[in-house]
Amino acid sequence: MLFGQGLIFTVQQLFYADSTVVVAKMVAPARHFVKKRDTIRWRISLSVPDRCSRVEYRKLYVGFLSDYAIVKDSLRCSFEGEKFVAEAELSDENSGKVLRRVKAKSLKQAKDFRLSSLNYDYADSGVVLSLLISPRGRTDYTVKFGMAKQWSRPKMYPEIRLRAERDTTITFLVPKSDLSYGKVRFIAEVNGLRRETEALFNQFNIENDRDFKVLLSVLTFVFGPNAVKDLQKAPKERRREAWEEFWEKRGGKSAEEDFMERLYEAMRMFPSSFRAKVSDRALVYLKFGPPDEVESYPYRLEGKPYEVWHYYGLGKTFVFVDFDGSGDYRLVPAGYLDLMR
Repeated sequence: MLFGQGLIFTVQQLFYADSTVVVAKMVAPARHFVKKRDTIRWRISLSVPDRCSRVEYRKLYVGFLSDYAIVKDSLRCSFEGEKFVAEAELSDENSGKVLRRVKAKSLKQAKDFRLSSLNYDYADSGVVLSLLISPRGRTDYTVKFGMAKQWSRPKMYPEIRLRAERDTTITFLVPKSDLSYGKVRFIAEVNGLRRETEALFNQFNIENDRDFKVLLSVLTFVFGPNAVKDLQKAPKERRREAWEEFWEKRGGKSAEEDFMERLYEAMRMFPSSFRAKVSDRALVYLKFGPPDEVESYPYRLEGKPYEVWHYYGLGKTFVFVDFDGSGDYRLVPAGYLDLMR
């Protein structure tokens, strides 16, 4: 399975010595499409006014694919000239829902070379960034790649020096250990000309220290501290092996996939305002499932908004309070309810 694969729909711009190529590219998990009779259907379109217009309808039988299967597609236009506006759209034909719309103006160029958009693709070892340089007189280049996580300063990798006398593609691997849950901005600079693109990683990466700590806290809440002792003690080089051993004791790969899917679903239903954090409501939902009854008090003239979740069959009650108005409800002792009322 490719790491962190969220739905990607981008317009890529490639500038060659004798032509310009615009590509609408889609990479998506099968679960992003509404399944109907074991067939997913989508529509992809790309338009560059006065240059080209393309619309394609696709369908794919997914009876033998899991929800983790990856669907890829693209449309391509080739023409002369540097100035243009491209529009692309991706829609789910089963539901009629438009999944993405993208509008892209032609990129700013240097006088002595042309530079493509910054493109990326997933690999087992990380993310591969790529750029196309098309020289127009200049031959010496200094290239820098980097990335910036949410609320963090960019991390720039060592610069690359090269000589290019013809159209040249440069690639750079961002190692998997540098990638973590949430949004990331990839950066490239070529002789001062900058390109950026955003990506969303919607799966945790156990090879990333920050993500692994979050997962340990989730597993501790659900299974208890004793169950995760071996995982906590495992050195980084044994982390993957220890992770697999943990799940082997609990049903193997299918149990792991089911748990992680339920975790992501809980996080979508009850998001946190903090980066890569699993909210308290998501944790409780993950461990105990849907409550039998929810008392919700989102608007109060006095006091903080709060919710009460009742699990009558389990004899449990959970109280959550939104202390800062962010919608991130925190779990508090049940006795706190007397103060709220």
